[in-house]
Amino acid sequence: MATTEIKVKGAREHNLRDVNVTLPRGQLICFSGVSGSGKSSLAFDTLYAEGQRRYVESLSHYARQFMGQMPKPDVDLVSGLSPSISISQKSTGNNPRSTVGTITEIYDFLRVLFARVGTGHCPECGTVISAQARDAIASRILGLPQDATLWLMAPVVRGQKGEFRDLFEDLRKQGFLRARVDGETVRLSDPPPLDRQHRHHVEVVVDRIDPDSRDRGRINEAVESALRMGEATLLVSLSEENDDQAGKPKQDILFSSQYACGGCGRSFKPPSPQLFSFNSPQGMCEGCDGLGRLYTFVPELLVPDEKLSIRKGAIKLLGKWGDLGRYRRHIYRGVADAIDQAMELRPGTMLEGQWQDLPDQAKQIWLWGTDDSVEFTWRAGQKSRKYSGAFDGFIPELLSRYRNTRNKMQLRQFEKYMDTMDCPDCHGRRLNPQASAVTIKTGTSQFLAEEDAKADFSLPELCELSIERLNSFFETIRLGDTEAVIAAEALKEIRQRIGFLLGVGLDYLTLSRTAPTLSGGESQRIRLAGQIGSGLVGVLYILDEPSIGLHPRDNDRLIETLLRLP
Repeated sequence: MATTEIKVKGAREHNLRDVNVTLPRGQLICFSGVSGSGKSSLAFDTLYAEGQRRYVESLSHYARQFMGQMPKPDVDLVSGLSPSISISQKSTGNNPRSTVGTITEIYDFLRVLFARVGTGHCPECGTVISAQARDAIASRILGLPQDATLWLMAPVVRGQKGEFRDLFEDLRKQGFLRARVDGETVRLSDPPPLDRQHRHHVEVVVDRIDPDSRDRGRINEAVESALRMGEATLLVSLSEENDDQAGKPKQDILFSSQYACGGCGRSFKPPSPQLFSFNSPQGMCEGCDGLGRLYTFVPELLVPDEKLSIRKGAIKLLGKWGDLGRYRRHIYRGVADAIDQAMELRPGTMLEGQWQDLPDQAKQIWLWGTDDSVEFTWRAGQKSRKYSGAFDGFIPELLSRYRNTRNKMQLRQFEKYMDTMDCPDCHGRRLNPQASAVTIKTGTSQFLAEEDAKADFSLPELCELSIERLNSFFETIRLGDTEAVIAAEALKEIRQRIGFLLGVGLDYLTLSRTAPTLSGGESQRIRLAGQIGSGLVGVLYILDEPSIGLHPRDNDRLIETLLRLP
């Protein structure tokens, strides 16, 4: 026979004095009273504590050692008790990586949705990513620098844990001689021992082509083999002539037969849920490590007087031009001449022009540098020598000095020009350019009827919408027949969880809202929405003033939501 009551006898926790109470199971019960009357002592320190203690004691001794011992509350008898869950008003933590989307798990389902049915676009030109012919890949490889040794490699392990001894043996039996393991080129006849608890990257070397041996037939054969082994993806690494080590992974050139831009020919990694995670190295913005914000030098503070030129001291922290030293002046002059020529500016504009008159792209290069190599000319007497290199930019240079200095006065001087700002690479979106360029299209007429509304949204853009608008967006999603079947389960979970948030009065929040900025009441209702979605049955839920901070018009919706707790 099922127990229909929870009985408490002789509760003496804190200020309780031998309290006896009988509570009906499966009902919504409210404890009320003046402050200090013992409401929390009975609800949290007696009922919840005893329910948790009994659940933990039902586990094995091995499991209990990780959960710690829980003291027994001061009570004579508690019967009819279920496993208990407390949803209090405490904040969800100070981790800036935790957001409304990750707490409610809506973001996890969005990552799956975008990886499976999202439409990828090139971050550079906006062209839809599509398949690329093998001949086009071979032609682009043939166009690489003629004096370099080409290493054509197929990625066979991408960030997975294991020792991979069987994989190395299998590759050796197939006739392959070398592989690159975690950035180091090794012989498959003597592979290195790998830590099974760490994630590894393994690329098998399909062919190593010296400058004198480069011909289209050999490259076509290597491309075919590498694409087959790498699941439509291959990597090309460049090294010095006769070098026995492939280049570093960061300098690899990626080619894909399935995910490439038809306009500029750039290839991309196959989309996966990890690509859309700002907590994963595959998806996070490299500039801010997925945080979206940086404590760095603020351009507006660095350039107090925009009427000055770089040569006249626009960047105040750099000091006077004559005090910079010959080498640094030479670097800045070389960058200025190269950018003047590349952007078709009047000679001397970058160095002599007023800061306010420079194009935005030119300001970006001065402050944050350029990824492309810049050609410099070094003049010593009558001789001149040309060489190329990357320009890091003023802000990375100042950040390096800030991190390395031990002088407290200099640190205070630097910090006058620093503040927390949106990452200049991702502009607060947290994701890398490829992930930020994948979109999903809505077909909801009400959503499209709003002012400045558009149909295609990327994942960062969806996270900036309020829960109310997000609900409208997902009412109708434009998908093909096959895509609709693939996305059905993910869409069902997303819509349900958005509905739970609406039910607890959080329609104004966005998925990108970070956990440290949430109030206690908001955090509690978010956890409540998560509990509704969990589908647990027969659980004793204990909430601490769930309506606090809630507008009176939303109280009825909250009570309806509480009654839906199973």
